[in-house]
Amino acid sequence: MPSPLTRHRRSAALVLAILVLTLVPLALRPLFNLNEGLYAEAAREMLAHNPLIPRLDGMPYLEKPPVFYWLVMLSYKIFGIGKFAARVPSALAALGTLLAVARFAKGRMPEPAWPALILFSSIGFYMMSQLAMFDMVFTLFHTITLLAFYIYIERPERSSRLMLAAAAAALACLTKGLIGIALPGVIVIAFLALERRTIPWRPFLVAWLVFFVIVLPWHVWMTLHIPGFFDRYIIQEHFDRFLGTLKPMDYRRPPPYYNLEHLVFGIFPWTPFLLAALIRRRPFDRLDRFLLVWAGTYLVFFTLSKTSSSYYMLPAFPALALFVGRALPDLEGRSLTRLLGAFAFLCLAAGIAALRVPHPPMRPYLMGAALAYLGFFVAALKTPHPRRERILPFAAIGSQAGFAALFLAFSIAHPNRYASKNLARALLPHLTPHSYVFAAHHYEDLSSLDFYLNRPIYVFDRRQGDLYYGIRHNPKAHRLITGRALVDLVKHRRVFIVGPASDERSWARYGRFHVIASDGPDVAVENDIQGARSPAQYQGHRARPGAPRPAKAG
Repeated sequence: MPSPLTRHRRSAALVLAILVLTLVPLALRPLFNLNEGLYAEAAREMLAHNPLIPRLDGMPYLEKPPVFYWLVMLSYKIFGIGKFAARVPSALAALGTLLAVARFAKGRMPEPAWPALILFSSIGFYMMSQLAMFDMVFTLFHTITLLAFYIYIERPERSSRLMLAAAAAALACLTKGLIGIALPGVIVIAFLALERRTIPWRPFLVAWLVFFVIVLPWHVWMTLHIPGFFDRYIIQEHFDRFLGTLKPMDYRRPPPYYNLEHLVFGIFPWTPFLLAALIRRRPFDRLDRFLLVWAGTYLVFFTLSKTSSSYYMLPAFPALALFVGRALPDLEGRSLTRLLGAFAFLCLAAGIAALRVPHPPMRPYLMGAALAYLGFFVAALKTPHPRRERILPFAAIGSQAGFAALFLAFSIAHPNRYASKNLARALLPHLTPHSYVFAAHHYEDLSSLDFYLNRPIYVFDRRQGDLYYGIRHNPKAHRLITGRALVDLVKHRRVFIVGPASDERSWARYGRFHVIASDGPDVAVENDIQGARSPAQYQGHRARPGAPRPAKAG
């Protein structure tokens, strides 16, 4: 048996590894388009204008509530505006979730560190800890909500835990919407029905009061001050999105197995251990049932929903990590050996499947990740049985380090796959204080341009999902222009168009352009106009965020 000093050193090494793997990569990858670019830019615009109203490209952007933006704004104030600061809230929320899980496990499990280690080394959880997105912050508040509620169920005299659950649920609602209370509500009701128990109504009445005191002020203020807020944010973004009636449709309808597939893949490399925990002979106790209801509710809810994404399953991962962590000490001898052998087979299968990934540059990185997991877990498999349980945490963190390194290397080596940083750098020397930068048709696919150029960009297509609300309700403020108005603008002003290289020929109908930069599937072009001053004549002039707006399209 290792001495206390040895155990402390081992724990310190694992904590240090988690901190390094979580925080160091944040500043090394460019911001991805789509969600990262959108959210980092929206927080920057809120910081420059009104911190209560989420904005995107100068217009109200009401798909999500403000807590995540506020955290990013605070991070901007501390670290300066940049990709590291944009990602810090997600990374800290991931660390907070690990701490909440470990604290909950203490005294309830023989190995309280296991659930946190399982959670951190899961691919889905780790990847989301590295992205400037709402979901990890939401997962932190959601996890606190449910764990605090369970502690209250264990000890009803500790009503402060119920108040904590209510406050965390309110913050979850202010992070990602009504699911912050709807899904915990379904989980609580299903669990109480399964356990055939009731709880006093007075503490719940106080808890609801705490919830509404936190959640109502922003919603009421927005309803009174922003036209169409209730319809856009409550009706469209919640009910229409769930029912598949949202217009314009900015999502795909997933197949029925989609969420189960991403739940199983997201918990990798612990998938075989999860299956073993589900089929074990020992009866499930109350905590097991609570954790299964928690994860199962997410799976059923988003399977019924007409829209879903891979990261929607993220809030279920803490429940699965706790569930597997409780079962892991029971897996000894031959059963653990068989599980590690099954995992080795899965790694080999994943490496072979990587050869068929549609994007060829990604294949060697995926194969490398599979080999990294295989190597570390085979090392655990070959370790003598008495030491295997002590080696397994280091195998998990070591394989995660290998995956993190490969993920980082791919993001840096192939930024054009997901980011617009290179195009923005190529554009900056050409821009003048009165230049116009247009996104051709797909604003969301180039959304990090705003952030890297530090100025709004313009669009010439009305079918813009994320800008739809702002364009509809702010006709005097939007930066949309029709083709006819763009033809007139190109004759007199310096205009840049960024978009898919496959569309380049179609832009000739607006004027004469020449290519100034290309990056993967995208290209940037500049118009040819007589008497235009060269970029050198504008040295010393900085591209400013508020370039003049084109005249409203007729």
